[in-house]
Amino acid sequence: MRCILILLLFVTLSSCSGDKDGLFEGLSEEEIDLSETLKEKFGETENLIYANDTLLASKEVLTYYKENEFIPIWTTSEGLNESGTEFVQLINESYKFGFLPEMFNASLIKQTLDSSLLDTELILSNAFFLFDTHISVGCVDSSTYSYVWKKDKITYSLTDELTTIRKGDKVRETILAHQPDFWEYRQLQKGLSNFLDSFDLDTNHYVIPAIKEDSLNCYLTAKTALQGHDFLSEKAATDDTLFLNQLKKFQELNGLKPDAVIGKWTGRALEKSNLDRFYQAALSLEKWRWHTPRPSRYIRVNSPEFYLYYVDSAQTLSKHRVVVGAYATQTPEFQAQMQRMVTNPFWHVPYSISSTEILVGARKDTSYFNKRGYKVFKGGAEVDPKNVDWKAVKENNFQYRIRQEGGGGNSLGRIKFLFPNEHSVFIHDTPSKSLFGNDVRAYSHGCVRLQDPFDLAKKILATENHKMLPDELDSVVKRGQQKVLELSEPFAVYIEYFTASADSNDAIIFHPDIYGRDEKYIKRAYKPFVR
Repeated sequence: MRCILILLLFVTLSSCSGDKDGLFEGLSEEEIDLSETLKEKFGETENLIYANDTLLASKEVLTYYKENEFIPIWTTSEGLNESGTEFVQLINESYKFGFLPEMFNASLIKQTLDSSLLDTELILSNAFFLFDTHISVGCVDSSTYSYVWKKDKITYSLTDELTTIRKGDKVRETILAHQPDFWEYRQLQKGLSNFLDSFDLDTNHYVIPAIKEDSLNCYLTAKTALQGHDFLSEKAATDDTLFLNQLKKFQELNGLKPDAVIGKWTGRALEKSNLDRFYQAALSLEKWRWHTPRPSRYIRVNSPEFYLYYVDSAQTLSKHRVVVGAYATQTPEFQAQMQRMVTNPFWHVPYSISSTEILVGARKDTSYFNKRGYKVFKGGAEVDPKNVDWKAVKENNFQYRIRQEGGGGNSLGRIKFLFPNEHSVFIHDTPSKSLFGNDVRAYSHGCVRLQDPFDLAKKILATENHKMLPDELDSVVKRGQQKVLELSEPFAVYIEYFTASADSNDAIIFHPDIYGRDEKYIKRAYKPFVR
């Protein structure tokens, strides 16, 4: 008799709701009942508003449920079903993917689980639409720095994916399948996960005294900071050897030389909280989501990391230390095409340098130009710098063009790599080799100075089977010959700004925010969600 009643109920509901697509087929009596209850509560609702805040995917969620007869996806009459339980766990773990649980209304979900499962059902679908999108194309607007839902950026159907969950697909697998496929992203995501497993996200901030002013207080405060950041136990803090070892490990984690010396950048890293470091990783993961697929071969310079990578087919063929722009002359972020290399290049000094630094030098020393191999031109003709009254020349009426001749003393060194761009930035050798020994290497006027440039040049020549053999390059350079090497296969160059990365062992590294670019994103996109 009970079976007949259930069948009659199913037939009645199917008829009343117009179940033309067989949506109720295979549903239990409980699911059908819950569907009707959801429909009664939300059938006429236009927006999902909680605490005066409209859920981001409110209209899309309601449209989906209305078109699908309010069939439940995440809940039963008693609580969460398997999919709901799995999804709530993923939301709580969203830190590991560079998100904050509150981006998906985690507190509201917890609250409604105890008060209204009907609301929980739709709030979880709202969270699904957001999470599924965020992990694919990101959640920060790069122009306004604000948190957004980029629903128009994805190329797949969110509603189709929600339907697959309703039909039994695993929610975790469905969402995580949309993560970027960059190997750098995968390493960083695993690195962040490992970091979160090892350290608490403390919010402690400290003021580290300058070591030159008060070395004892500097190290005492550093010890307190390491304890506050979960790097040093109370017992280990009483042992100077353990303390210094942990300080070195902390320096390595923050991309600094592990020498246990508390310099400027070690002090700044100690002052930050682990939550600050999480934001760095979150923003770096976010930036990977903004990228379109990369070509097989490319050069990548990450300014805060001070390294250049030459990559082909997901293999790093060459890795080099670099010097990037100082704070006042920052290296910009952009993409271009590597087209040629030039041996023993001239340096056409930018106006911003020749009308300031070089002009100051010329006023002090009449032989300034000759000592540095500079030639002076005006109106296309070379002029003798000794015939110019440099003290009468002003920055705002500087009418000269300065060129430094090629050779060992040239500021560009013996080779430069050209990828035309609006910033007039390029990669080049340098006679100032000692700077590569520093851990923070921001000294240039904006261009990228490269350690072991001929190693890179030879790798490039070999990769594309250039007519100039790698061994011939040394001979050309030694002869002082200026030669333009056009590449038959130009390739991409990315100049980027990521303050977190991870190595091949999935160990995360936090890099100094040398230009202070992160805070504008963190302040507007992440901090509003911190409870």
